Amino acid sequence: MHYKSVSTYFIFNVLSALIPIFAIPFLTRYLTPEEFGLFTVFTVISMFAGNIFRLELNMALKREYVDNPKDFSKFISTAFVFSTFMLIPYCLIVFLAMPFVDTFYEIPLSWMILIILLSYFRSQIINLHHLWQITNKALPYGIWGLIATASVFVITIILILFKSADWQSRAWAEWIIGLISLLIAVYFLRKDYALKWRFEQGVLTKMLRYSLPLLPSTLMGYIFLVSDRIFITEFGGMYELGLYSVAVQIAGSVGLIYGAILPAWESWIYTKLGSINRTAIRIIFMRLFIIILLSALMMTILPQILKFLMPYLTGKSFASAEAFLFPCLLSAISAGFFSLCKTPLLFMRRTTTIAYIDVSMLVINVICMYFFVSQMGAIGAAYALAITFTYGSLLQLFFVFRFQERILVKCP
Repeated sequence: MHYKSVSTYFIFNVLSALIPIFAIPFLTRYLTPEEFGLFTVFTVISMFAGNIFRLELNMALKREYVDNPKDFSKFISTAFVFSTFMLIPYCLIVFLAMPFVDTFYEIPLSWMILIILLSYFRSQIINLHHLWQITNKALPYGIWGLIATASVFVITIILILFKSADWQSRAWAEWIIGLISLLIAVYFLRKDYALKWRFEQGVLTKMLRYSLPLLPSTLMGYIFLVSDRIFITEFGGMYELGLYSVAVQIAGSVGLIYGAILPAWESWIYTKLGSINRTAIRIIFMRLFIIILLSALMMTILPQILKFLMPYLTGKSFASAEAFLFPCLLSAISAGFFSLCKTPLLFMRRTTTIAYIDVSMLVINVICMYFFVSQMGAIGAAYALAITFTYGSLLQLFFVFRFQERILVKCP
């Protein structure tokens, strides 16, 4: 694995995460809680629209680049042309709905057109970024992310001061940076990956066979993110949910570490490891075991550090959130480890298997949430998530072993 890349990703992840924190005092001064809520709705709709729009073709492009680097132009070009033409039916649906519906979850329907365009912008940007990750271009990837994040907040502040202090200033900043980033992404895709205006039906069919099973998998990921909140609200109430949410945010610092490991891990498996045979599996399991040991070390050290920092990060009314730190850290680490275990299956083109695993995880998640939250409260929600992701990790590793390439030895 590219350990230098891990440190590069980590540094830029931390810097990018600090920018929103520094912007909070300004934003909370000019924007009301309702405006924050509306922008949160805008963000959620944008995420869902983005996943549905790109149909996870970015995942197929990563895999095809490894197998067909010299003939990759037809893959990236076909994905680009397809996504461009998909703008027509998506925008048509919104236009047809406009005479009957004014808003969608309080977001004006006119903004839905802009969200669709933003999804298109981001799909091309994600295609480039994933190719950079696979080819281990950590530095340009990190610089891009840092500049884009900083630019969004700079434009947001300018729009709030000189245009209007509402959620649309944040949304317009995202849209403007999305458009600028699209133009830059197209330049690099043409320069480095031979992007052209070219479409091949057979190429699209091949990519969709790989990517479509991942779409429900991605959408289920959002369900896992909100399932704990739903059950806590049902069995515990808003006070307990507030404490839990603060603990989840603080424990999310682990995500910066796994967010740095994952791109380097993917690059190593896709470009350096070769076929997934018994030798490769032995190496994968050995490195995952090392990561487990490091995670166990984090679980020993981080709770004490975060408990010390909590009084400086939260008010006195949130002091009880300290009790949720350990289980929330455990669920965050389990989720990060689950992403690492999925990569070999993606490389092996077993996307349908991943979809079946995620469906079974959803069942396990609902059962564990019901019994654990009803008996243990919000702490039970974190343990339920940890069990769900641990179950998914073990099942994925089982299928990696099950689908390994076997060397046949002919007997004389």
